[in-house]
Amino acid sequence: MFSLSRPVAVALLLLSWSGVQAQTPLTLAEAERLALTNAVDVRESQAQAQALREQAVADGQLPDPALTLGAMSLPVDSFSRIPEPMTQLTVGVSQAFPPGATLEHQAARTTHMAGAADAEAVARERGLLRDVREAYLELGYRQAALTVLADTQRVLADIATVTKSLYRVGRANLQDVLSAQLEQSLLDDRDRELHAERDAALADLQRWTGALTPDLALPDSMPELPAPPPQEQLQTQLETHPMIAAASARVAAGQSAVETARQQYKPGWMVNVSYGDRIGREADGARRVDLVTAMVTLDLPLFPGKRQDRRVAASVGETEAMRFARDGVYRDLQRELDTDYTRWQRLQERERGYTDRILPAARHNAEAALTAYRNGVTDFTALMRATIAEFDSRLQALRTQTDRLQTQARLNYLSGDKQ
Repeated sequence: MFSLSRPVAVALLLLSWSGVQAQTPLTLAEAERLALTNAVDVRESQAQAQALREQAVADGQLPDPALTLGAMSLPVDSFSRIPEPMTQLTVGVSQAFPPGATLEHQAARTTHMAGAADAEAVARERGLLRDVREAYLELGYRQAALTVLADTQRVLADIATVTKSLYRVGRANLQDVLSAQLEQSLLDDRDRELHAERDAALADLQRWTGALTPDLALPDSMPELPAPPPQEQLQTQLETHPMIAAASARVAAGQSAVETARQQYKPGWMVNVSYGDRIGREADGARRVDLVTAMVTLDLPLFPGKRQDRRVAASVGETEAMRFARDGVYRDLQRELDTDYTRWQRLQERERGYTDRILPAARHNAEAALTAYRNGVTDFTALMRATIAEFDSRLQALRTQTDRLQTQARLNYLSGDKQ
């Protein structure tokens, strides 16, 4: 009996656990969880929204008051405040008040910008789920295509064996044997191509979910996503899409900026109160009294042509630009909805056609061709044509199913379905 040291035991435990993890198929739900965990752009928008909410509170407050300390009427010959009756030490406080409802509109603008950042975070999360689902489905298609290819390679190996047997007894010619070997070589090349495509799909999924092992496996069956609602309902839901909500919040922020600029036509004002301390006595022996000064300062916006008018015009122009941007976002989403919904319906029809008619017919045709070739009823070319037709039909059926699911992922992005 012997005992392992603690570091060695821990290392072996981690290695064994990593091996188990590598063999566990990655589900779509887990891929989505990993992607959301690594979603730094979503957290960026959330942090920005929080910062803007804090800034909105500050934007609604008055400027800090100013404290003034000084000496007034101090004689420069002696720098003594005793002989000069006007000399005083002063302390004062001043408070500025921005024009009109400037603070209210400033705070409203920043609050709207925080709402836009919140909506952008939701939109980024939705877009992330869409992208992860599309990448996951693409990797699933490549994995399933390799399985179909392996099945076809086994069938071709059986055909090559049958062909060699028939050649030995004189019922097949050498060209059939060579053709069978050529088809096997072509499938081997296709196998290398599909592995390269699978590696590319895995790298695309890694972009969203972080580091994954090269031998990552997915479940054998494709995940089924929620079916999108009717197109009319999706059309209504577009109006509340977070991309539209973010654009609308920016328009509202622009309107608040316009109102802030319009407040500049009103005068701002400042209150200043100071207290002057004097020492010494008057000629009649009375103590010199202290002095209090109170002043109000008003802005005079008398010439608004090149300042206030320009600021209002600039804010109005920026708000109009934001409205146009919102309209552009809505048109883009509408175009995605129209294109993908029609595509989804057509892919459903194609998928049913492959399931109900094409795949059964291709399978029966390949089986019949192999039986006929063994019995000498048909030639090798017809057998190969039937075998490759079944292979291509299975791949095309998988591609159609994957395209349908990826289109559903994009429609779910428009509807807001996170399941």
